[in-house]
Amino acid sequence: MESTGQPLEFWLQDLARRRTFAKPEHTIRGFFFKGILENLRTLGDDALVARCLEACGKERFVDFFSYPTELLFPILFTALPTLAERHGGAEEALRQIGRQASIDFLASVLGKVMLVANRGQPQPLLGSMPAAFSVAMSYGSSQVQWLGPRQGRLSAQFSFMPPPFLEGIVRKLLEAAGARGIQATARPVGELDIVCEFSWE
Repeated sequence: MESTGQPLEFWLQDLARRRTFAKPEHTIRGFFFKGILENLRTLGDDALVARCLEACGKERFVDFFSYPTELLFPILFTALPTLAERHGGAEEALRQIGRQASIDFLASVLGKVMLVANRGQPQPLLGSMPAAFSVAMSYGSSQVQWLGPRQGRLSAQFSFMPPPFLEGIVRKLLEAAGARGIQATARPVGELDIVCEFSWE
């Protein structure tokens, strides 16, 4: 598959840079790690997940336990080269991990309730993301700003995941809400801050 976007080395360096900001008080709930690993199983295979667990030194994660964010990096460093080969480059692989994360959220009890309650309306579904992030992580914040009836901006502060991951999340949520003609572009606006501009027809 033809590679698109920045090369693998760029995103490995980006992750290494983000890693330097990780401190012991920065924690993520176990269900986020479990979700990432299941995403890697879907996008890769069982062997890849086994290598990632070995790399981070864990046999399993417990849903509502808090784990150091630091554990995220050996998982991504191990997975990204393999996924880059399979999914058209590292940038697209990160985007696919984000898409899969949205699929997991939508398959959860909360995600199903929100889809039904909002009757396929993109605005409430996108508006739920800051609350979902705050449950999963002990740090950072995010906001959704509406720039028009079908246009908005998701801002994420202190994100250890690169911009394509957030872009993948936004794209999939809009698709799930029935949006068409989706545009979503995420970019860094600080050391760990990201903005994702999105719109649909």
